[in-house]
Amino acid sequence: MAEKVIFSSEEPRSVEEIGDFLIRIGQKLKEQGFFTLNQGDKQVEVRPKGGTKLELKYEIEDSDKHEFEIEIEWKPGQERTKVDIA
Repeated sequence: MAEKVIFSSEEPRSVEEIGDFLIRIGQKLKEQGFFTLNQGDKQVEVRPKGGTKLELKYEIEDSDKHEFEIEIEWKPGQERTKVDIA
């Protein structure tokens, strides 16, 4: 199945602005279970449900470009089961 891009944004921001953005997303997820992305007149609600997975990746390309990616992945309807170990 082909990937469908719903929202895409790439813009220069200061480290402080990026930190504030991540804090706001984290607070919204923790308190409400979703957050909203806004760009011009476009709004997209991001509501992770089901079994969620957090992927972190840090790359260095050509020894001068550093990239850190945060990805949240989920499949709605596939709830994560908690396993207790006795």
